[in-house]
Amino acid sequence: MTSDVTAFIVSGLTKQGAVPSGQSDLLPQSLSALGLDSLDFMELLDDIEEEFDVRIEDDTVSASTTVAELIAFVEGKAAARKAGLPLDRA
Repeated sequence: MTSDVTAFIVSGLTKQGAVPSGQSDLLPQSLSALGLDSLDFMELLDDIEEEFDVRIEDDTVSASTTVAELIAFVEGKAAARKAGLPLDRA
């Protein structure tokens, strides 16, 4: 079962042309290996922050982060947010 976070991130990467639709070996790849430029990378992070009401600090996620690591990070932040932690902690 695909989580909302996974679906959103994969959809965002697909829309940006970083991955073909339905690519199955996406999770272990780093964001930089997918060919995201810095503007695409920042746009993806901004979209994630807006969609899941979380903050992603600039030094927390980098282009060397794998897709799976990004998903796990955002899922953890979203879960903390749902648990009622303030936005600056989530």
